[in-house]
Amino acid sequence: MIPMQQNGDHIDPGTLNFFIDGELQVGDEERIRQHVKRCRLCALYVVSGQELKAVIQCVGQRFSAGPGGTSRVRRVGNGNLVRGNSQPALRAAVRQLPPTLREVLLLCDREELSCRDIALQLDIPISAVISRISDARDTLCHLLILQLGKLQ
Repeated sequence: MIPMQQNGDHIDPGTLNFFIDGELQVGDEERIRQHVKRCRLCALYVVSGQELKAVIQCVGQRFSAGPGGTSRVRRVGNGNLVRGNSQPALRAAVRQLPPTLREVLLLCDREELSCRDIALQLDIPISAVISRISDARDTLCHLLILQLGKLQ
């Protein structure tokens, strides 16, 4: 069971990332779903994380070491935070991530591995995986904001 941590009126990013990645138990998932309906900040975090995850699944194939890749490609709509025409900026931002963050993010979002499976594969604690995914998504959002701001 994944602990539901709340920081004041908001759910912590680690728990929200478990929600985004579909790794919560049904009861916990429903509690977060209800909270997100009331909390605009947590809702924005979830929507942004889901969009980012979908785009990384698509463009993440370009980071594959092996041929073919196993990712499922999802289309990104025009109203999303990361638009199709910003995919070069996303690829550049992913390349700028520190290797430890990039590796965990791509295993989670491109390869769709669970946090537990990533921890086993990399031989690191699950808490490190959770922290790295959260740090990677936060850093990626900051890098994208900076890169997309330069393009305008």
